[in-house]
Amino acid sequence: MKKIMNMLRDHFWKKWLRKHKCKMAGGVSSLRARTTLILEEHVSLGNVLIDAKQLSIGAHTYIRSDCVLSAVSSIGRFCSIGSNCYIGQDKNTHPSDWVSSHPFQFTNTRLSFEPEIVDVTIGDDVWIGHSAMIMEGVTVGTGAIIATRAVVLHDVPPYAIVAGFPAKVIKYRHPPELADRLLNSKWWECSVDFLLTLRLDEPEAALPQLMDAREDNLVSYKRLEVSRKGCRVMPA
Repeated sequence: MKKIMNMLRDHFWKKWLRKHKCKMAGGVSSLRARTTLILEEHVSLGNVLIDAKQLSIGAHTYIRSDCVLSAVSSIGRFCSIGSNCYIGQDKNTHPSDWVSSHPFQFTNTRLSFEPEIVDVTIGDDVWIGHSAMIMEGVTVGTGAIIATRAVVLHDVPPYAIVAGFPAKVIKYRHPPELADRLLNSKWWECSVDFLLTLRLDEPEAALPQLMDAREDNLVSYKRLEVSRKGCRVMPA
């Protein structure tokens, strides 16, 4: 009976989310009891495991199935996250400077092991390739690209492309001056309809057009609060 009720609840809330321009393949029953999501419109989530306490995800971001979102608090707009990624992996799940690394030492004993965990934050327009892992505490800058199967231990600068284990910067998407102009433009705050009128394949040409008309084409997205209890539109 409980399984049937969960299926019915998931069906109802999936339909509600689609009405509000979001998709969540796993349904609300896939969330942990402690988890609250704050989604902007046009977010699409595959069957992902979300273990974060509170996670905000920006408009037009999609996350493919089989990802784990653990110690992560924010993911920006227009992010593309491939399948089987792990974001927010704990760095210190076992003690490395005790007699043993095994949890028998602090399971139902007088000892405790509670390492501090710092959330991952991900900027806007970030592309994360299939099976990448980002350790907790990392900040991924806007415009960055993380290659397939990369293991990210340290912060990633804006517009950097990183690869390998441990992940290292192999190049930047744009020269420094152009990257700074893109960051300062905050193009992700504009409507998609307006952005599609720009020469998006030529950033140097697009930026003057963008800056001339930016203020007239800003967009405000609805924010949805999602938990196992259900969903609601948040106040503006």
